[in-house]
Amino acid sequence: MKHAAGALVFCLATLGSVQAQPIYRCGNVYSQTPCPQGRIVDATDPRTEAQRAEARSVAADDRRRATEMRRDRLADQAALKPGGASSLSGSAPVQAKAASAAGRSHPTKKRRAGRPVPTSDVIVFEPAPRARRGGA
Repeated sequence: MKHAAGALVFCLATLGSVQAQPIYRCGNVYSQTPCPQGRIVDATDPRTEAQRAEARSVAADDRRRATEMRRDRLADQAALKPGGASSLSGSAPVQAKAASAAGRSHPTKKRRAGRPVPTSDVIVFEPAPRARRGGA
């Protein structure tokens, strides 16, 4: 406990001395040491103590809300069931084929490779050739 109080006093003393040092802007660089063509930057905090306390309170509320939102999001994600794997190739997985085959009482007929597969979606008519008139 003594160490914590000592550290607090040291931090407050250091903070007070840091704020008292001027800050110089040398081009795009800020420094505590003067430089050629450097300008002194006003780095004092113009807020009142009440404004600082309000800002700390708002930040604490934001942290609390963020923690609650994270907890809710993780709970929602844990409740989700992952979707099954799927394939865009059009072929059914091996297990699905085996399960559907086990449910059938008769085996499927195999078609010959030379015979076209009948479809009900498209019907194609081929016109008969015309007979020629006259002789040439």
